[in-house]
Amino acid sequence: MNVGLCTAFLEEDVWASRLLVAALPQKLEITNCNNVQALLRILELKTFSLLIVALNGVTGLETVRQLWEKAPEVPILWISDEDYSLFGYQYRVSRFLCKPVSDIKLSEAVAGCLMLFGKGEENKK
Repeated sequence: MNVGLCTAFLEEDVWASRLLVAALPQKLEITNCNNVQALLRILELKTFSLLIVALNGVTGLETVRQLWEKAPEVPILWISDEDYSLFGYQYRVSRFLCKPVSDIKLSEAVAGCLMLFGKGEENKK
């Protein structure tokens, strides 16, 4: 499964390794980006099963908004340092997690989002 990860510079390796473990036994191919513009360009070329935004504050909010506008059918997992869950609801975020995020919560959120993507794919058939 292809996953787009938008996170702060120097945090991408930490989040990518945590996501690989959280998704077990499924295997993920993770595309890391440090800004939404890069991920939006990649969205034009590649299909994703899940988009993950691990950015704090308003930067995360703006990233979620732009991704939702570009790919409303792709589940979004949003991880932030502040409770933006109401905005997450507005942008139909599949799961919202407030930092710090335990491995169990991350695993549950990833599994739930991937399940949503699978159901969406079944409905297209």
